[in-house]
Amino acid sequence: MKRKATGIIILSALLCGPALAIDKTATGALLGATAGAVAGKSVKSAVGGAVVGAGTGAMLKHGDKGKAARKGGAVGAVVGAGAAAMTGNSVLKGAAVGAGAGGVIGEATH
Repeated sequence: MKRKATGIIILSALLCGPALAIDKTATGALLGATAGAVAGKSVKSAVGGAVVGAGTGAMLKHGDKGKAARKGGAVGAVVGAGAAAMTGNSVLKGAAVGAGAGGVIGEATH
């Protein structure tokens, strides 16, 4: 299963790499999903990695969209950490996923 998922991600990166090189959000999502799939060995890890990667890519953009993504990431980190603490999960992981989701939402709503 791990080989198949990793192979699919690498193949998709090779096929659509030039198109994704333009957008930092999409590139971050692809790199984060790959790292999550390799490190966590599950679909949940790949999705979490994609969210964190996409948020990071959005926050690294210049201009108004990047500024909105950074503000959304800050709010998302606080909300994610709080939700993780209340449910008994890892606060750092909750903050990372919350920041990623907040960054993507901040960019999208701008």
